[in-house]
Amino acid sequence: MNAKEIIKLNNEKRKQLTEENEYYYSDMLVYIRTCANKSEQQTEEVLLELLEHLLKAQEQGKTAKDVFGKDLRAYCDEVIEEIPGERTLKNVTFGIYLVVNLISIVMLSVGIISYAMHTLFDLGPNGIIFPLGTGLVIILISLASLSIWVIAIFKWIKHSTFKAKKPKKWTEFFRLWLMCVVFIGIIVATFILMPEFGMRITISFTTFIILGILLYITSILLNKKFRITK
Repeated sequence: MNAKEIIKLNNEKRKQLTEENEYYYSDMLVYIRTCANKSEQQTEEVLLELLEHLLKAQEQGKTAKDVFGKDLRAYCDEVIEEIPGERTLKNVTFGIYLVVNLISIVMLSVGIISYAMHTLFDLGPNGIIFPLGTGLVIILISLASLSIWVIAIFKWIKHSTFKAKKPKKWTEFFRLWLMCVVFIGIIVATFILMPEFGMRITISFTTFIILGILLYITSILLNKKFRITK
């Protein structure tokens, strides 16, 4: 089975857990999965093994803490140490996929909105005009911001596990919303404040949108070939 099939099986088997064991196992699952540098396949296989072990112990009236110890975080750290790292090729492929996908979405959004504003309200130039240097810097800053945002989300999720008292849902939602606002704010501020430099390039709306579509199709093909998110 591949990782996605194992995840599906895991979700089905978890329904057999008692409320208490589900509470503990869910924290273990989230904590282990948020170690992004580990092999996804191996991680899911380990999580399934832990679940099956817990289900057998549960039949004997045991809880997760009876099976894995009182300090579940420490136990998970030991498990994580044994999981091999993700292959370099897969990490590179995932990075390329994110870059292509992000650029395609930005190009499609800017192209369609700019075209609509010019056509419907006669606002802006008849095409996409941007300084090459400025465009490259904005892309690099956007990618760096995205990386930092993703890492911050993972750390926040990981930090929320193994707490005696879970935070209220509205508090978690507010924190997530705040992180999203900061990320979007950085991107918008970069577009507004970045000074123009480099050779100015003019691309027609049609060409710009077509390039965005081609890049988006490329990201889909990458995803399908290397099973990045499916």
